[in-house]
Amino acid sequence: MQSKTKGFTLIELIIVIVIIGILAVTAAPKLLNIQKDAQAGVLKGLKSALVASSDLVYAKSLLEGVEGSADTTLSSGIRVRYGYPYATQTNLKLVADFTEDDWKLTGSAPEVIFTLERQTSGFSNDEIEEDEVCKLTYRHPNRGEKPTITVNNCNA
Repeated sequence: MQSKTKGFTLIELIIVIVIIGILAVTAAPKLLNIQKDAQAGVLKGLKSALVASSDLVYAKSLLEGVEGSADTTLSSGIRVRYGYPYATQTNLKLVADFTEDDWKLTGSAPEVIFTLERQTSGFSNDEIEEDEVCKLTYRHPNRGEKPTITVNNCNA
C-alpha cells in the first residue's frame, strides 16, 4: 500500500506569505501609534488631576478669603492667583504632588509646560516649547477666569 503525502505547493505558500505581509503592513502603523496614545492618556490623566487640584485650591482660597487677590500665598504654602494655583514649577509640584522622575517641567508664569521625562530628556526648553511634542500646558488665570489647562500635539 502506497500513501500519498499531501503538502502545500509553492504557489500556496507564496499566497499565504503575501497575505501575512499585507496584514502586517496594515496593522503596524496602528501598533506603532500605541506609544503616542499612551502619552496622551497619561497627560490627560495629569490634566484631570490638575483641574481637580485647582478646584480644591480655589475652595481653600474661598475659605481664607483671598480668592480676589492677584498674588498671595495660602496658609498651606500654595501661591495663588485669583484663588487658583499660580503657574510656577515649584508651586505646581506642591499642588499636584508628583515625582520629578516622570515629568519634565519648563517655563514659569504665566504658563508651565509638562512633558514626559522619558520622551523629552534630551530636549532643551526652547525645543519643547516650539516642537510638536506631546505636552500639557498650565496657564494661570486672570480675574474671573479659571486656569487654562490644555493637552497638545499628542495625536499627530
